[in-house]
Amino acid sequence: MKTTMKTLALLLMCCFISALHAENIQRPQSENYIKGVEALNEGDPATAYTYLNAEINEHPDNGYAHCYMALICNFCQDTKLALEALNSSLQLIPEADKEYRSFAHYSRGVLLTQLKMWDRAEEDLNEAIRLNPQDVENYKSRAQLYLETARYEESFNDLTHALELDSKADVNDLVLQLMAVAPNSDLMERITATYQQLDQVTIH
Repeated sequence: MKTTMKTLALLLMCCFISALHAENIQRPQSENYIKGVEALNEGDPATAYTYLNAEINEHPDNGYAHCYMALICNFCQDTKLALEALNSSLQLIPEADKEYRSFAHYSRGVLLTQLKMWDRAEEDLNEAIRLNPQDVENYKSRAQLYLETARYEESFNDLTHALELDSKADVNDLVLQLMAVAPNSDLMERITATYQQLDQVTIH
């Protein structure tokens, strides 16, 4: 089952907001930016847009604001503007802030996957993993890309790695999709064994 744009936007919003509590890197503290982030936390993209748009007009070099704006554009199903905002964010977010840069690459990779721009999407997801190899969502998204490009073994490997990082990772849909297209019995057996393990984790 492919992720809808609305579901994707909500996923990106949740993942990006969680990054706020990560590394102790100096990030913007301007009033419009803070209020925009707070509005996103409260699930109010319209108010967030107002504040973040004001922030970008006043501080166009705030790459974090551009990245948040990409989430809002995506939520409004404006993929072109979302990609432009992510491009700007990657030009502006400091190289030292690996977690946010990873998330920006992840976000762009997911959007490019939706657009079936496979090579560029894979480059972004590879970079997201390089910058933040402990983020389960990076592997899940690359697994989705591999699945959609018939690279089933690689997709399964990424799902397996995601589960190694988090045994409760939500990969059920991807596992079921892989089971439906597994090209040989060996891969099918391994996918089935993984699915059975997921059932046991859910039960406990």
